[in-house]
Amino acid sequence: MTASVSEKQARQVAEAARESEWRKPSFGKELFLGRFRLDLIDPWPAASQESVADAEAYLAKLDAYVRSEVDGARIEREAHIPDDVFHGLAALGVFGMKIDKKYGGLGLSNLYYCKALTLAGSVNPSIGALLSAHQSIGVPQPLKLFGTDEQKQKYLPRLAGGEVSAFLLTEPDVGSDPARLGTTAEPVEGGQPSGSNGDGRSASTRRSPRRSRNQRC
Repeated sequence: MTASVSEKQARQVAEAARESEWRKPSFGKELFLGRFRLDLIDPWPAASQESVADAEAYLAKLDAYVRSEVDGARIEREAHIPDDVFHGLAALGVFGMKIDKKYGGLGLSNLYYCKALTLAGSVNPSIGALLSAHQSIGVPQPLKLFGTDEQKQKYLPRLAGGEVSAFLLTEPDVGSDPARLGTTAEPVEGGQPSGSNGDGRSASTRRSPRRSRNQRC
């Protein structure tokens, strides 16, 4: 069942979410407007030698693992990321690359996070998508930015350890338009998050590189 939300209402939701006051000027926006604001990017923040050495060592470890243990062709054939690969990646800490060390993460900079995604995705793009979705549109990033200390202490260690999060966005009649989503999660006995309303379809995660027939972008 799809929520009865019109295109106009969906646009109003999106517009209402925009920032009304720009507290942090954008270098790209200023450049587009013809203003070269070098002060916004200079001096460029420099990472410490220790953090760079740690990050480079981690990339070498990740590269060795994905080259020797991940069969990208098999993932494509079976449309599934094997459990042993998933758990191996979790043991390497890939699900906590952007999470601070004090919460059990790796605390990588955005630069090295992107390098790690490039490495993982070069073996199979589904690996990169899994790691990226979890740490961008999933729970860790908004929790880092807006979560309370109590929430961070409770959830970030679990997320860094391999409990995957995501943003459930698509439905049979809805693409990338969250304002029109009609499905809601409903508590079920035992706590397994598989209940849903509407047409009876349940939302679930399968670590599959292919879309289900009911998904579209």
